[in-house]
Amino acid sequence: MRRHRKSKFRSDKLPVEAFSDIAFLLIIFFILVTSLTKHKGFLTEIPAGQKSEEKLDKIPSVNIKDNIVLFEGNAVSMDELRAKLLELKLGEKQDQEKMVTLEATGQASYQNYFASMAAIDAAGGIVTIVKEDTSGGDGK
Repeated sequence: MRRHRKSKFRSDKLPVEAFSDIAFLLIIFFILVTSLTKHKGFLTEIPAGQKSEEKLDKIPSVNIKDNIVLFEGNAVSMDELRAKLLELKLGEKQDQEKMVTLEATGQASYQNYFASMAAIDAAGGIVTIVKEDTSGGDGK
């Protein structure tokens, strides 16, 4: 009597029965870990690079000095700035009356500058950027 011995070699077939389960689990995993974020931003008109010597006293101003946001000389939070700009109802005015000056001095962060610019734009205003003349006053 001969005994049947188990073969040392396995068959050449790959077990593919579980591939569909693995693929399904991977799809579920990627759906769960994917984060969908909406990028925030805004479109605005950049003012022309024209030099002006005339004083603009009636124009509202936003100053950022060392990360302190000032509206008309008073320190405000970003929410207060948005509220004050909305009170001005800039969207209902003519182009010249929509202007709001934005000036940054000292160690102003880009985040505060961008948030101030976005607040002015959201209120319907046109940003005018103030740049100090460092050429010594003679225009050279």
